[in-house]
Amino acid sequence: MNRRTFLERATGAAAAGAGLIGVERSARGRAADGPSINVLLDESIGVIRPEIYSQFTEHIGGVIYDGIWVGPDSKVENIGGIRKKLIDHIQRIGNVVIRWPGGCFADSYHWRDGIGPAAKRPRRFGRWSEATEPNTFGTHEFIRFCRLTKTEPYFAANVGAGSPEEFQHWVEYCNAPAGATSLADERVANGDKDPFGVRYWGVGNESWGCGGKFTPEDYCREYRRFTEWVPEYGVKPYLIAAGPNSNDLDWTRRFFAKWADGARAPIQGWAPHYYCGTTGHALEFNHDQWYEMFHKANQMETLIREQWGVLGQFDPEHKIKLIIDEWGAWHPKGTEINARHLFEQMGCLRDALVAALTLDTFNRHADKVDMANVAQLINNIHSLFLADGDQFVATPNFYVFEMYKAHHNGKAVRIDVQTPEATFRAEGKEQHLFRVAGSASRSGDRGLTLTLVHTHPTEPVEVAVNLKGGKAASVRQTVLSHERLNAHNTFAEPLTLVPRTTETNLTGGVIRPTLAPASVTRFDVTLEA
Repeated sequence: MNRRTFLERATGAAAAGAGLIGVERSARGRAADGPSINVLLDESIGVIRPEIYSQFTEHIGGVIYDGIWVGPDSKVENIGGIRKKLIDHIQRIGNVVIRWPGGCFADSYHWRDGIGPAAKRPRRFGRWSEATEPNTFGTHEFIRFCRLTKTEPYFAANVGAGSPEEFQHWVEYCNAPAGATSLADERVANGDKDPFGVRYWGVGNESWGCGGKFTPEDYCREYRRFTEWVPEYGVKPYLIAAGPNSNDLDWTRRFFAKWADGARAPIQGWAPHYYCGTTGHALEFNHDQWYEMFHKANQMETLIREQWGVLGQFDPEHKIKLIIDEWGAWHPKGTEINARHLFEQMGCLRDALVAALTLDTFNRHADKVDMANVAQLINNIHSLFLADGDQFVATPNFYVFEMYKAHHNGKAVRIDVQTPEATFRAEGKEQHLFRVAGSASRSGDRGLTLTLVHTHPTEPVEVAVNLKGGKAASVRQTVLSHERLNAHNTFAEPLTLVPRTTETNLTGGVIRPTLAPASVTRFDVTLEA
């Protein structure tokens, strides 16, 4: 059965032309047998924190202004100036964390610019371009956004152009009880009597680059200064140090060598950034570029393992966790919905598979990764949403995050995947990529969530799933796929690519589902008592 026939039968999708052609080879001599997956129900990895599914927002292009903030007087439906459709959709992905105000913008942002009456706030250079930053959206507006969306705030402090005193005053302004200090009284005067209870604090951003172009040693010195005497006010801060550009092990070793030299400053999280970039174009790519995109996304696996290994050299008890607070695909210009929306790009089926592969990787390393923040939430790279004026659409990436919500707070269990590989060319040589990958988690005594990504672009495949230590009493499946590999949602056609849920007749200790080509599938399994 080919891709077209499978999808027509499985989802009723209309025929839409031929897909790409995949070339198969054997992995471990198992090509003829097809993929098999052992789900080791009794081999727990750790709890999958909802924070792994978190978001990132920055004052750049159309992310804040037009994306999140439309203003209270806008004709766009809003709650206190915040786009209502965005609020409603974010609530569907769970109690995650949202990072703000950057990104590179954070290291030029002075928090006092964004408090007090909006009409009196200073207007500043926008950093990313010579557009004006009006500071209409500041600390109070962001906290209200988090409260409306039922998410938790993560603030990035200004190390590049700020001072330790400025940072510590921001913590005090946010978290001190009313009446405790003059800064707390100022917060009350600005409309919020109750403390904000901000727990997550990033100390700088990309300090090797736009955050100050520090050496690891110099940044470590600054980190020590910024984290000395941080006020708590009943909220123990979770302090996050700016990690390397991608998997730069030298940066990590040098920072922690300096950190271990003398008194060790408190660090709860280490934040590498990894963008898998692009292959081809956002909506135009060939066979090799299809696979290469996933190959690049899969480097997150190496980054986590190797960064974790270096952390263990300086923190053997692994009290410091990984925070991947920027990640995603980053395509060339050409698919912007609004020319003012800097770095905006259309997300298609291929990006959805990148998101799923990455989230599965985080799940498999639930013992190492405390938080991850996809870049960015709206009107930017790898976004979950696009908006322009009164128009709004959820991208395929959103539906992946919504599908994977079932993993939240589950106990990740180990899976062993045996799979044929696909062959493609990249960097002038033959490369190979798995056909199937995924992750699994348990909830309660009988709940199991299994998510699988199938990378072959044209052919379905049957997978033997062995439930080691249990049997399936029932299985429901949710599938995200499409006949067109560059299928995407637009304002005019917002439901082109959405998941579909069906019941199955799969039961027993070995289930044999058939995966659609180029698909993300979630299996909701109820185990026998």
